[in-house]
Amino acid sequence: MNYEYYRLAIAGLLAGLLLAGVVVEAGADKNADAQETAQRVAGDEPQSPRVKPGKWEALFELGENLFPSMIICTATLKDDGENDEFRIGKPWSSIGVAICPPLEDCPVKVEISGGSYVKSGIWKGILPKRGEVYRIFPTLKYDYEKLLAVRQTIPEDLTFKVTINDKAELEEVKRIQVRPINDCVYEYTDCMGNVRDVSWTFAAYVNENHPVIEKILEKTLKSGRIDSFAGYQNDKAEVKAEIAAIWETLKQSGVHYSSITTTSGEDDDICCQHVRLIGESINTSQANCVDGSVLLASILRKIGLDVGLVILPDHMLIAVSLDDKGGKIIFIETTMIGEHSLADAIESGKEQYEENKDRFDSELPEDEDYHITSIAEARRLGIMPLKDHAAK
Repeated sequence: MNYEYYRLAIAGLLAGLLLAGVVVEAGADKNADAQETAQRVAGDEPQSPRVKPGKWEALFELGENLFPSMIICTATLKDDGENDEFRIGKPWSSIGVAICPPLEDCPVKVEISGGSYVKSGIWKGILPKRGEVYRIFPTLKYDYEKLLAVRQTIPEDLTFKVTINDKAELEEVKRIQVRPINDCVYEYTDCMGNVRDVSWTFAAYVNENHPVIEKILEKTLKSGRIDSFAGYQNDKAEVKAEIAAIWETLKQSGVHYSSITTTSGEDDDICCQHVRLIGESINTSQANCVDGSVLLASILRKIGLDVGLVILPDHMLIAVSLDDKGGKIIFIETTMIGEHSLADAIESGKEQYEENKDRFDSELPEDEDYHITSIAEARRLGIMPLKDHAAK
């Protein structure tokens, strides 16, 4: 199964199924349709990099950038992504080379190495077709702990060494930018001109295991608003009461809306947003729509509730099931945490969903930015929470 174009939808809303049975649109035919649509939106047909026979060039799917969140997010994916006849190597890697072999069955060796963050990666093999351009992505080794700690853009030099038909080519050094862990890529245009929707990466910022979550739950219990967290062992009204108690705790903690979304660099081919880790939102008492959504989703998932990130163009809110069958789902506008009641936030969330509900299951190009990503399904696919390096 191919998850290149994830559309993880809450099935109780979109297909009349249980919330736990999330719909994943995948498969070769669906992927081909999505690629065609994306190409039309981009205004270009897929086009291989232009390289002369016997030559090669460095290749970057995400510009000359290295995004720690993307690397770590895809490192544990159970799906292998997508390769084709001319894309070879690590499916989710964004750094490689384009090579045009000068003869049939041409032996090739590609080695890419870095310094502090990227270790050596090597690919060796035979390229069968003369004159075709192959895109080769060696499996690179990373220092994940260092990547998790990056909070500001840092330069890294990569050395590319390529041998074609047993003749060593000149080495080439490229300086890339290692971006902050907070920079979340949700859409990009790859080296073939295909627009890739990877908005499921937001699920990695939902961290139900973050140490601060336990402190929030403890503070909620001490408030006396509820006696315990029983999740779906309770009825819908009691589940909603638990959510309301958590909402009030966050409200009294001083968490308020902040519109900061700017990343450390902009690129026409990369859509990226700054997302605070859970500890940062609590420590700074600030949260934009994505920060607030991943924060509240993290807490609610910790108490056993099924949660989804509702992704709209330039906005995000959450969906929560009040029972384990997906029979009653509420939508919460998380930017209202600081100054409004949960009832108001639910009413706002409902209005936004009702206004856009037909777009989430649509295949029209103009609806491509509407998604509902189930955190439970994201975890089953291998998208794990990003560790907060500074968490205590």
